[in-house]
Amino acid sequence: MKTIRYEFCDGTVNEVEVSDELCALHDEMVQLEKRNHWKNTRRHISLEYLNRYEIDIEESDSDPLVKLIKSEDTEKLHKAITYLSLKQRVLIEKIFFGDMTMTAIAEQENVSQQAISKQIAVIYKKLKKLL
Repeated sequence: MKTIRYEFCDGTVNEVEVSDELCALHDEMVQLEKRNHWKNTRRHISLEYLNRYEIDIEESDSDPLVKLIKSEDTEKLHKAITYLSLKQRVLIEKIFFGDMTMTAIAEQENVSQQAISKQIAVIYKKLKKLL
């Protein structure tokens, strides 16, 4: 026999003795509930939450391409960009030099934001090889 402890919102506590099988089933259900909660909320952290707990979001400069774009060595970058297709060059110009968001570009081109994101990933791969 094992004991399952319940704590209610009003602060009261109740303990129930159950068989080992029932306790194992209860533990499994609790874990499943935790996983489902995590699965449903893991991408839903608001900026309000981050600000409340003073968590700063800094721009990541770990990507060598982003570093190069921000650096003074624009000659190297412009040379690498010339090897991209016209469509890829236009997309890079809109994002990095036109300050457009991927969502805005997707709406403008009547495609999904995911499609734009995939195109950017392909461009990054190409530019990293060239640089």
